[in-house]
Amino acid sequence: MNSKAACILTKLVPFMRKLFCCLFLLFTHSVFASDSLRVVLSASKLVKNDTLDFSCAIPAFKELRLTNATLNVWIEDVAHTKRWKYRYPIINGEVSGSLAVGNKIPDGVYAVNFLVQPGFFKISGEVYDHDKRDTSIIYMMISKNKKGSYLDYAHVARDGFFHLKNTLFADSAYFVFAPMGKTKSNYLDMRIETPLDSVFTPVLQETKFITIGNPAKLLAGQTDTSHYLFRSDNAGGAEFLPEVVVKSKFKSKIQQYDEEYSSGLFQNNDAIVFDGLDQYDIARAPTIMMFLQGRIAGLTIERNSEGVEIAKWRNQLVEIYIDEFRLDATENLFIVPSEVAMIKAYRPPAHLSSFSGGAGAIAIYTKRGNYMSNSRFRHNFIVKGYTNMESVWQ
Repeated sequence: MNSKAACILTKLVPFMRKLFCCLFLLFTHSVFASDSLRVVLSASKLVKNDTLDFSCAIPAFKELRLTNATLNVWIEDVAHTKRWKYRYPIINGEVSGSLAVGNKIPDGVYAVNFLVQPGFFKISGEVYDHDKRDTSIIYMMISKNKKGSYLDYAHVARDGFFHLKNTLFADSAYFVFAPMGKTKSNYLDMRIETPLDSVFTPVLQETKFITIGNPAKLLAGQTDTSHYLFRSDNAGGAEFLPEVVVKSKFKSKIQQYDEEYSSGLFQNNDAIVFDGLDQYDIARAPTIMMFLQGRIAGLTIERNSEGVEIAKWRNQLVEIYIDEFRLDATENLFIVPSEVAMIKAYRPPAHLSSFSGGAGAIAIYTKRGNYMSNSRFRHNFIVKGYTNMESVWQ
């Protein structure tokens, strides 16, 4: 080999090494990306009342630091007109779940988007203008569709920020915060946040398409997936494109609130309704139970040995619900009367949940959304948790 060829070879070797390294990295990245999230569906063609089972695995969860993560399952039709959101905890890179197709799901083609978000569910918050004496606050967590509640306290830092203990729960939960010790009123004004409900960019993502109904009977526009592109906008639960709503009959504020926030068996037309939006009798009462005393035939209010006001209907303990979350009837109510938008009383036997024993029930609804006063202190929140592993898509 002559000197000129040796010189060319000397210059070429480093270049080839760099090229090889780049090609190797590109190849390994492509292989890793295609294998980073494995999604398996039980079927791609379903009809109403069928169940869609899915499983997701992250083979390299340790390398990606996703030992504890969250899987968001966002389902939408290919025309982007409606979306449903579900989320599940990922433990050691694996998670599975089932969604039964509800009767009201229209026939068509749907994109099932699997989005991986780092971290588990947790709650933090801030107490505004907090008293320096409030180094701790007490809170009650009431899980929906579960009997009982959870009571604990959180340390408040000097800047007003706090973190709650990590608690996993399904569906949603109602959180009520109050100062430590006895106070005449709940003066806390605060906010809370959960990272899972904030805007996020998925670290892993996969989209699968499924058909609901007979594919042969669907229109071409309903089945074309070639132009589908997942978009992470349109925050919320079940979402719609903007639509025109025409109302021909005037409804009072309490009727509008009732239609918006009461659901299922709580929409019973036989309920006795008390208005806390346009009327001020509830807000002026010392307690919610004292307001109800004497206003409902057969309902009596007693105090137990701990001084807690107990409601009884025909000598049976009345079921108590706050924003449709069942509360232990022997526990103190953290809600002050001025926070109440509506109270519904259901005569015995009231069967509003699987725990109902045939006694009467009282459902207390708090001011929220457009019905919340700007001057009202905020210290109670409904927080969305994880989806049940066996749920209904509806």
